[in-house]
Amino acid sequence: MDQQLSQDIHTYLATASSSEFCQQEVEILEGWEGSENLLWQVQSNGQEAVLKLFLDAGQARSRRQYDGQQSFASLGIAPRPLWFDRYPHGLARQVLVYEWMPGELLNPAESNGMLSLAQSIAQIHSGDPNDVRRFSPNPVNLDYFWRVQQGSFGPIHSWLNDHNGHNLSIHFSTLAERAETLVEAALPLWSGSSPAPVHGDLKLENCLSHFGSTALLDWELFGIGDPALDVARFLHFSQQEIAEEMAESWLDHYLSMADQPGLAQRIGVFQRLLIFQSLCYILDGLRSAEADLFADEETVAFLQATLSATLAASSNALGAGNDVDTGMAVDQLKFAIV
Repeated sequence: MDQQLSQDIHTYLATASSSEFCQQEVEILEGWEGSENLLWQVQSNGQEAVLKLFLDAGQARSRRQYDGQQSFASLGIAPRPLWFDRYPHGLARQVLVYEWMPGELLNPAESNGMLSLAQSIAQIHSGDPNDVRRFSPNPVNLDYFWRVQQGSFGPIHSWLNDHNGHNLSIHFSTLAERAETLVEAALPLWSGSSPAPVHGDLKLENCLSHFGSTALLDWELFGIGDPALDVARFLHFSQQEIAEEMAESWLDHYLSMADQPGLAQRIGVFQRLLIFQSLCYILDGLRSAEADLFADEETVAFLQATLSATLAASSNALGAGNDVDTGMAVDQLKFAIV
């Protein structure tokens, strides 16, 4: 952590009129870097807090996080926010300061903690949307999700066809058509559902075991959204850490407390589509990558293996196992990326 910046943080906390620690003795205990922010654990007058300095889209993200924590801190599932400052004196970025919440990262193999997490998420999704001022940046329903995803199809097809990836393009089209059919059939499930408060960034790394309950950190994407997508994304991106049996038990426990019609079916639709979305991300990433990425044979072999596994998973999720020859399609990757 940059020493000068840490000194600037200390000066802000101890001297800025907007700081609740102004004119008090302040000690910086620790600092660490997040993917899009910097954080310091501090202490003043016996009170421990976290100062979060936002490096990207700070005005929106800091306000969302403040609102989310303010809404759910009283339930013990979020740290209590102290203040946020859009124009902190002496600092170039927005800051949010909230109470330090002691605890440990959630162990995905420990059933009590996982079931407590399901309860915490159900509490968020059962909140009153009228009390939430902003939409989450994530899609608010299936129709929005799919319209955003469709934007990547044209560039992917053009890239594959321009680089001798014709067979892979055909197989991608098959999956896109099957996903479209799934979406069209599933849209009525959303007709009777209402948006709800969502955390927006449910990950195991944002889950804290805290005195027998599970609290959530990093509320930067909090807002009105689709609880089905919130849950499906959590299960999708945590599948390497959460055993299948545990994931099923967790979902059953969540559904027993979440009072929304058709919620289980909507989560299932998103789970299938998120696998296909991963395939789109890989292909779009390869399309945009610099040529140097493909100079090493080991890198190309890794990319082929990753694409092959994701293509197979997408085929299974969309019921196209017999329609897609993943081996032939992935073999063409070597031509598509040179």
